[in-house]
Amino acid sequence: MKTAQSNSHKIDPAWGDEHVFPRNPHPDVSFLYRRTNEVTLGKVAVNKGESVLDIGCGRAGEMIMLAQKGGRCIGLEPSTTMLGLARQNLARENIDACLIQGSGERLPFRNGSFDKVICKGALDHFPQPALAVEEMARILKPRGEAIIAITNFESLGFRLGRLLFKIIKPLQKNKAEYESVLLIPADHTLKFDYGVIKRIVKPHFMIEESVGTSLLFGVPYWGWLLAKLPHRLSSATLGILDRLARHLPSLSNVIITRCSPKQ
Repeated sequence: MKTAQSNSHKIDPAWGDEHVFPRNPHPDVSFLYRRTNEVTLGKVAVNKGESVLDIGCGRAGEMIMLAQKGGRCIGLEPSTTMLGLARQNLARENIDACLIQGSGERLPFRNGSFDKVICKGALDHFPQPALAVEEMARILKPRGEAIIAITNFESLGFRLGRLLFKIIKPLQKNKAEYESVLLIPADHTLKFDYGVIKRIVKPHFMIEESVGTSLLFGVPYWGWLLAKLPHRLSSATLGILDRLARHLPSLSNVIITRCSPKQ
């Protein structure tokens, strides 16, 4: 059985996401973020008036989209920095939603309080991801759903990237900058892949669907090559690979899992 890699980690209440988004991203990076947002939100079938909890809500981008669909949204976020940005964004869009500072491992809600839970790109930041998943199941209604999106550090792109980097490393001028793309960031607590997410989710949820987004992010010079191609060609290439990724979550760069609480 594959063992998940974990880092000793405590939540930083001043954490910010400025380092997450590159200033001048290559086409593969822009596509990865955009498609992950689209697919994740597409899996949240919100009916008007349904209660939605966004765990690790960050800047509240997903909350805004879900509120515009008619959901009654609450955002949970441990970082005061991100909560400040979330308040600004909600106010700018004139969205009436509640923000709470708190931890995913100790959700301050009663059993069966929510129709939907979303956790995008946050679970691997939590000190105890398995406990956070248990809490998601607890606060969901019996017919509720959780949608979890997580980076796959055993994707095809990362596997090829680690292999090829060993070959080209002697030729790299700035080895540390490139190699850092292939390493688990310091603010992540667990190395997630398809097996790990299934193992953490299954004690508490029935997995209804797992899909992937994006292939080959992490391969050396892949983003550089796409940037050199005509825009229509690079977009078409990324689209074709993304369609393959939907059916190959174990190889995709991001895994999106939709699940329902076990009765």
